[in-house]
Amino acid sequence: MNGNKHWFVQLINEGLPYQKPSNYITEGLIGLDLNISNVAFVADNKAGLLPFADKVPTFSKEIKAIQRKMQRTQRMHNPENYQPDFEKKVGNKTILKKGKVKKGRKKWNNSNNYRKLRRKKAELERRKSNYTKSNHRGLVNEILRNGNRIKTEKVSIKAWQKIYGKAISAKSPGYFQSQLVLKAENAGGLVEKFSTKKTALSQTHLNGSRTKKSLSQRVHEDVTGVRMHRDLFSAYLSRYVHDESLLIVDARNEYSAMEPLLVEGWEEYRKAASKVGESEIRNSHVSSEQFSTEGLSSSSATSQITIKGDKLEVMPEPAHL
Repeated sequence: MNGNKHWFVQLINEGLPYQKPSNYITEGLIGLDLNISNVAFVADNKAGLLPFADKVPTFSKEIKAIQRKMQRTQRMHNPENYQPDFEKKVGNKTILKKGKVKKGRKKWNNSNNYRKLRRKKAELERRKSNYTKSNHRGLVNEILRNGNRIKTEKVSIKAWQKIYGKAISAKSPGYFQSQLVLKAENAGGLVEKFSTKKTALSQTHLNGSRTKKSLSQRVHEDVTGVRMHRDLFSAYLSRYVHDESLLIVDARNEYSAMEPLLVEGWEEYRKAASKVGESEIRNSHVSSEQFSTEGLSSSSATSQITIKGDKLEVMPEPAHL
């Protein structure tokens, strides 16, 4: 760490480890929906929409700057491993392009400056990884306080990597899933995963029909008149998946009893996101008039500002509130 070697001693004792009182685990069923931005869960007595690794620093600017310095150092001390520079005409200008690395195995002369930069980059990567793991462990503890039997979709991390690229390396959803399974099983529970293609929860209505949605559509408008956040509604339907099949009749009959929990979870998320949005607006000196809803139709009237990456996303408010 920081270019220095650190030694640790791990003492392993017989028996169960100490558990903080705040990390208690409740027996019960939880429907879970995980995506790149949020984790939605619906338990027997509580529903929530939690941000997924939202405060994890990526150090992207610092890492890119270090990588540029490393490349310059490599070119300076290993000119024989690069093809010669060449001129290329771009429009009306002629620019000088750097030669690419020659093919084949080569011996590289790594200077002391290069090794120093490499240690700095490794330290930033280590800090980013530790922040992510700590955030995920806390998120798993928050979910398991409401139940230890979890039903969730079997999401494809490789497919997410193709869509979101480097964001996956910072958020590390695979580690979150492994921690969820580990802690749930240690608590005497289990995590049941089912196919997304067979159930298609984000497209399903309470009458059993399906309607495809774009990723930007975050509110589910059910044909039965129900209006709910897309992730919360998918988490609710997860509770009624059995043997890769959705028990839609049970989900429809019990929705009226569970709806107050879903509305409360959506409202808590809306309030938390609005506070974050107001803080971001003050820090960036952006006038709140830019987010005025005047002139919008009633179907698109909004009062919620959420943060997604570096952009402000406006989301509809629940019709019940």
